[in-house]
Parts: sequence; C-alpha cells; structure tokens
Amino acid sequence: MKSATGPCLLLLLTILGFAVQDVQAAKRKYTIPCITICSSYMTGSFKTASKCSKTDYACMCTDEIFPKSYAMCVDICRKEGQASAWRSLEETCEAAGVSLKRAKAEYLALTETDYVDQATISSKDVVSAAVKPTSSIVLQNLLARAEKNHNMKWSEYYGNILNAYWGFLILLAFGRLITLRLYPRKGSRPLSVVSKFRELVTLPATWGGKHIEPQRLGSIPVNIIPTRWQSIVVFFFIALNVVFLFVDMWTVPKNTIYYTDAIMRTRNIADRAALLGVALLPILFLFGGRNNVLLFFTGWSFETFNVFHRWIGRMMFINFAVHGWSFTYYYRHVGEYKGESNFAYWKEQILDDRDNYLGIVAVVLIGIILVQACYVLRHHWYEVFLVLHIATVICFFATAWHHVKPHNYLEYFYTSVAIWGFDRLIRIGRILLAGPFSKANISVCGDAVYVSVKPAVHFQPKPGQYAFLYVLRHNFWESHPFSIMETRDKHYVFVAKAHKGLTKKIHKSVTKQDGNAAVNVWIEGPYGHSYPIARYETVLLVAGGIGITAIMSYALDLKRRNTPQDVRLYWMVREQGSLRWVQDQLQELTEGGRIDIHIYVTGETEDINEKNHSQSESTSMSDLSEKNSAVVSKLHAKYNQRPDIRSVIGDTVRTADGSVAVVSCGPGSLADVCRKAVAENVDKGKGRVDYFEDAFSWA
Repeated sequence: MKSATGPCLLLLLTILGFAVQDVQAAKRKYTIPCITICSSYMTGSFKTASKCSKTDYACMCTDEIFPKSYAMCVDICRKEGQASAWRSLEETCEAAGVSLKRAKAEYLALTETDYVDQATISSKDVVSAAVKPTSSIVLQNLLARAEKNHNMKWSEYYGNILNAYWGFLILLAFGRLITLRLYPRKGSRPLSVVSKFRELVTLPATWGGKHIEPQRLGSIPVNIIPTRWQSIVVFFFIALNVVFLFVDMWTVPKNTIYYTDAIMRTRNIADRAALLGVALLPILFLFGGRNNVLLFFTGWSFETFNVFHRWIGRMMFINFAVHGWSFTYYYRHVGEYKGESNFAYWKEQILDDRDNYLGIVAVVLIGIILVQACYVLRHHWYEVFLVLHIATVICFFATAWHHVKPHNYLEYFYTSVAIWGFDRLIRIGRILLAGPFSKANISVCGDAVYVSVKPAVHFQPKPGQYAFLYVLRHNFWESHPFSIMETRDKHYVFVAKAHKGLTKKIHKSVTKQDGNAAVNVWIEGPYGHSYPIARYETVLLVAGGIGITAIMSYALDLKRRNTPQDVRLYWMVREQGSLRWVQDQLQELTEGGRIDIHIYVTGETEDINEKNHSQSESTSMSDLSEKNSAVVSKLHAKYNQRPDIRSVIGDTVRTADGSVAVVSCGPGSLADVCRKAVAENVDKGKGRVDYFEDAFSWA
C-alpha cells in the first residue's frame, strides 16, 4: 500500500485542480447590460454625414447624432440598467479626451421631433438626424445577445464534456486494472468473443502491420500509426470536438448587432472554438507530463499517453485556427470595420490592438509547434526538437495568456501551470533523492557504453523500468531514458548503444579516456510499467539489438524467482561482439539451463556442421562457456540468419500448456511483427495469450 500513497496523493491533487477549474466556470455569470444592446448606436449600425471613424470616440461623442441615438436606445432598456449604461458612455468619451455636451435627458428632449425611425432606413443609408430604435429591434438585439451568452456558457460545458470523455476512458482503464490485480490472469482461456475483440480491436495496428515502424514518404519516415484501439479513441475525440464546434447554435433575425444569420453563426463559432481549445489545455499538459499520475492508475504506457497528447494538441490548433478565421470574417463584415479595406482592418484591429495581435501570434506559435514536432525531427534530432518544443510552448502559453486575460478565462491556464509545475517539482525531487552529486562509472563496450551508478536513496526498480540520465559534462539540461538492465550491489546498471546525440558524445568522450571514466550524473527515475509476466505458464521474450537491456531485466527476474515456467529468449543482434553488452547476465541465465536462449547473429557467418551442431554453438559462445562449467545445452546460437518470429510465436502459443506472455523490445519492424503474430494467434492457444511491448517510440 505504501507504494500507492504517492500516486494517490498526486491523483487527488490533479482532481482538485480540475474541480477548481470547473467551479470557476460554473460561477461565471453572463449578463446582458444595456450598454451591450445599445453599443451599436455609437459604433455604426448606420452611416452619418460626419464620417466619424468607427473607433474615433472623440468625434462620435461630439457629433450629437450618436449620443442622441444612444440615449433613445437606453431609454427603452430596463430602468435598472439605464444609469450604468449612460455612465459607461460618459467614461468612454472621457477616455477619448472629450466630454458629452449634455445630460441624457437633454439629448432625449432634442429628439422629440428631430429623429429618423430605424425601421425606415438600412445600414447603407446616410442619415443626418438621430436614429430612433424601435422596441422590436431592441428586443431582437436583446435576444441576439442572450443567444451569444447561451453559446458562451454551453461552449464551456462542451469543453468540459471533452475532458469528461477522457475521464470516462480513464475510469474504464482503472476498472480494468483493478480487476486484473484482484483477479489475476491464470491460465484460463477467455471467451471467444473476447478473443475476437482483442484480435480485431485492442491488439493490431490501425491498418496493415505497422505501428512502431514509421510510415514512409519515399525514403523519409513521416509518422508512426497508432494501434487500432488508440485510433478509435482518437476518432471519437475528434468527432466529439467537431460536433461540439457546430451544435446548439441559434440565430436571431433582424437584429442590428450581427445583421445576418451567417455573421451571427460565424461569431458563435468563433467563441465556441476558442473555449473548446482553451478547455483542452490542462489535459494536454497532463498527458504530456513525465510524472503523469494517470500512468499509475490506467496501466497505459507513456507511448499511449504521448499519442493522445499529440492528437489533443492538433485539435487545439484546429480550434484556435477556426477561432481566428471566424473572428476575421466577423470583423470584416460587421461592426466598426464593416465595409473597410483589408488594410484598415488589419492595421486597426490587429496591429494596433495588442490583445488581438498576441492572439494571432499564439495561433502561429501552436502551428509551429505542430510542424517542429513532426516525426522526422522528433526522432532524428531529438535534442533540437526538445529545445524548440519547450521554447515555443512557453511563448505560446505567454501570448495566449495575455490574449485570454481580458476575457476572464484564466482558470484553464492556472490548472495547466499547476500541472506543469508539479511535474517539474517531482522531477527535481527524484534527482535530489537519487543524489545531485552521483558518480557514474562508464566503460566502453564495443559500440556501446556500460554505465553503473549508485543512487543516494535506492529505489528497487522493477523489470522493464527505466531511468533518465543527465550527463553533466554534456548539456546538463538534456536527459535521455535508458532501461535499467539490473541492480547489482545497489548500483543501477545500464547499457546504451552509441547512436547519435548524447550516447555518441559519451562513447567518444570515454573512448578518449582509455575506455573508462567516472563522470557526474543526475538520475531521474525509475519510471515505467513492469509487466506481470511471472503469472504466465509460458513466457516468450523477444529482443532486437540494444532492446536486450529491457528484455534481460525480465529474464533475470524470472530466473531469480525460480518458479516453474517455460521461458524462451530470442535475441537478434548484428555482430557477435555485441554479446559483450550482456555477457555476465547471459552467463547467469545459462546456469541451471532453465531458460531456453536463442541468439541470432545476423551480420556474421560461422561454419556450422549439422553433426556437431551443439558443439559449434557452444564454441561460438566460448566467452560464456569458459566461465560456466554448468550445462549450456539450452544456449543456441545461429549465424547469418534471422528467426521467423511469426512462426516462433505461433508455435509457442499452440504448443504451450497454459497461458502465454509475449514480450518484445527492439526496432519497430520487430515489434510490429510480434504484435501482428500475437493478434493472429490470440485464440489459438489453450490459455490466455497476452502481448507486452517495450517500444523505442517514447519520443
């Protein structure tokens, strides 16, 4: 129970943050003051011979046509709103540097005979007298404003429903997780309908067989495709967002605020899109966090939350883009910029108005975020992506904050800041607990580095977990995840292959120091799930290349448990020299001959005679056999060939006596083959068949 205390506290704080946000939204009141209804009589629902600019209140306040028209409109309003409406006009004029020449009653006295009935003119007519609104027009304006308030209120509700959609899915996942923990899977075979659902929905890729391996445009990798169940979740999220963007909107004919149904509908869509987008901010930050408390309560992987995080971000951009376009259309066709040139609109409404200008900047920035978060940059130049991502997110958040601030919707931003800040505090706390002055012993092992580091406060990692390493001599702000292969004498042991970026820098630096070095590091972790494969009668472990580090942690754990299981390990590696990465661990696995180990060295050849097949295999594993006097008949090596993993998985499932767990870690192509093979054989065994994937696609 102690291990669950921290996540439970984090969950309560997260729920509290969302609850405060929703309470603030519920308390927000939308009123219809008289100033709102009558404002069009000061900002141009008609044209006058004076040709006052639509924003020149100094001109309009001194040209009596406008104050007279406004006074007649206010006089029709409810009495309790008249005084405040007139006072608002006086303050507007004073802010423009002029004062009204008369009191409201005096303006009304002047209009007893000198006025034009609004019902007799159109918005294109030029008038030389005050315009008297009719009661019906004021009523229509009142209804139009009421509809706008209705739209604003329900826009918030729809935004919260989008968040509730994710909450519903999280509750389902939590229920499933609790059920599995209370009633762990033994060997029973699930119902055929359950197996068929898993075969068609939960296990396979969306289409074809590719999930972790990226889709390519020519030779350029462009994106990874979610699994089918992830795609279904994303589809319904997008569908809900699109429906909420247009549903429950009404128009009011013959009002002088919006004039036409199209303009009124456009304005409502603009408001709706903005609030839907803003409502997604907290869940976007929550799903993208490294210390996302929902990882513990759903059993979903970080990769799954990352998929949802990216799609929420894409829908947020669409919402904000619709918001910007709709408001541009609205201002160009109604109100103070109606009939003006494009230049006048952009100069006065955009360039000269900081709030609107920052709103456009925010939309551009989130568009940049989507572009720079593309798979190619994220995968091949992760360090560049990370710096750009953080910088643009901060700039977007700041500009969006200032744009939204006058409209009083900052609770969504407060919740987002709290989630982000809490995640950073936990990360700092993890580093401090592990020891800010930790030393890592790093040694070169072929084209990889062997890292051993002892944290100040030891947290026993579970199989499959990983930790983030900060190597202080190489950009201390950068961290990369590495699988914790095992714990020896309270030291975390990692093996990292030199690819690009940080691992290449470390390998090069340590090589210059005769292959061994002690460097200052920060450790953040352990993170990640540990799959319950000890419950299964048969376990098939499949690794490709450096993926052996995660798989080895499971193999060592099963070996040390000494439970009666059929455990088979398949490892595909390009060069025999790579066996040095895990030589000591392989040595331990071979003791007792409990685990059936198959190693395929795909890039080298060795003459193997069928008559002395086992002898050749032992000879090829000379580094192991020299240290191990035990029988190693279950250690098999093959050269210049690859196993047919689909057949291996199919044969394992069909011949197993009970439940089967398949665990893979390696390149995308290997993981996708394993996923597809398990989906094809999920109903072929005598017991339950499950697939667990340690993906390389965390970025």
